[in-house]
Amino acid sequence: MPSSTKTAILAGVAAVGALLFVFPFATGLISKTQGVESLTGNLRAAFEPQALEQTRADMNTIQAMADQLQAQTLPALPAALEMSPEQFQQFMGQNFPDVATGVGQLDTILPRFQNLVTGLDAQAPNFRAADEIPTNFLPSTTVPLLFLIPGALLVVLAAGALVFGRNLSRTTLSRATLVASVVTGLVFVGAPWVLSVPAKASAVDDLTSAFDQVFTDEGAASIRADFTVIEKMADQLQTQTVPALMQGLRMDPTQFQAFMVENFPAVADGMAQLDDILPRFAGLVTGIDQNVGNFQQAASIPTAEHATTTLTWWFVLPGIALIILGGAGLLTGTSARDERLASHARTLETV
Repeated sequence: MPSSTKTAILAGVAAVGALLFVFPFATGLISKTQGVESLTGNLRAAFEPQALEQTRADMNTIQAMADQLQAQTLPALPAALEMSPEQFQQFMGQNFPDVATGVGQLDTILPRFQNLVTGLDAQAPNFRAADEIPTNFLPSTTVPLLFLIPGALLVVLAAGALVFGRNLSRTTLSRATLVASVVTGLVFVGAPWVLSVPAKASAVDDLTSAFDQVFTDEGAASIRADFTVIEKMADQLQTQTVPALMQGLRMDPTQFQAFMVENFPAVADGMAQLDDILPRFAGLVTGIDQNVGNFQQAASIPTAEHATTTLTWWFVLPGIALIILGGAGLLTGTSARDERLASHARTLETV
């Protein structure tokens, strides 16, 4: 093979290797995969089937409680307390403002939480797929190494061959570089399909698209504010409103509980579970609040402008280039060697 062709092929291998090596640094892939690892680690428990079932059951309990509270309980209380509806509303606003505020916002807040819970259910398969990048036993932080190690190896081999290799067909280092190029190319072309990268990357895109309005500073703040309203309402309802109602209705705790169970079972059931349900939702809200940055990192792989599915091409295209370069070098080197052997044989025959 002419020296110029040898140099061009080895330089091409070195260039592709350099591209692979630089890619994780240029795109911030190292920090982004760390964000993915933190995100999946922090939220993994929330996406477990049992946790999702519990969250849905909690949401249904709160919704049923709120519906009955608004439709039946509150309308029935003015007559029971011998007040007009206007007097009762004024009484609640003056004495229990957190309850009045919370009840007034239930029709706005609960649908937002319903959408969140529905989203968790719907995106659970995508979360589990994303959690298995690159495999179910390797953390996502190993993804940059899939580019860094082969890239560095190719650069070192190709540079060494360019510096020390005088003849591509006879130099062991040059041939090793070409073989490494072909093998690396085959791995890069085949690995995405073996590791299900296209499907997993698509799952990441679907997941980040579904929650792109939730995992923002504004979205997390909105959820926190909504939960604070519900939390304050529940606290005042339990500690102040219920005791005042028992006094107004002239009932002791046992009588009041029996009265609620008989007449407003959904409200009674919800209030009995508030001390368990609210901490679970608080954990979910905190999880969202603390992972906004991690989510944004995950959503910007490989870049903020490109979908995660384009990551597949960062394996396939360099892989194809490496196969072509290495294969061309090996085939051309073999042809040149065969020609020299044939020439040597003709010389011997002449002698």
